[in-house]
Amino acid sequence: MNIKKLEPVDNISKTIKDIFDVDLSISGGWGYDSSSATIIENLQDTQAEQFLHMFASMRANIQLNITLDKDEKYGGINLTFIEKKRVKIDDKTYCVVTFKITAMKEKLYAKFIQEYKDGYGKKEFDLADHFNQRKQSTIEDKVDYWFDDLKGVLDEK
Repeated sequence: MNIKKLEPVDNISKTIKDIFDVDLSISGGWGYDSSSATIIENLQDTQAEQFLHMFASMRANIQLNITLDKDEKYGGINLTFIEKKRVKIDDKTYCVVTFKITAMKEKLYAKFIQEYKDGYGKKEFDLADHFNQRKQSTIEDKVDYWFDDLKGVLDEK
């Protein structure tokens, strides 16, 4: 899957608030690499893992759905945590979090959901075949999210 990167914004926190109506205490960039790392100012009583997954899900949904034309949109977007590691570049340490992203074209996803609703419980509905077709229609990618943890909020406890 070739996920198009989002353009830099002046105020990432405001952009997320405008799209999702969620207040995140962050600044910086979208977290594609060290030069665009997302700066976490405060976790706001959210556990680190939950915060990371929430931000990653928001970025993925903006990239794979919100910013795309109707026929190009993806649905069923899911993220699975793979790993979190520290990367030191020069005198800065970054937290790099890797997620597996799965999704399928939104129209196809809607078709599978309707097929499941219509067929579930009926003798002629082949549940194994249904899920096999869904799996074959799902695309996946591993994606890194870079965080500049200036305040140490992501430090392991």
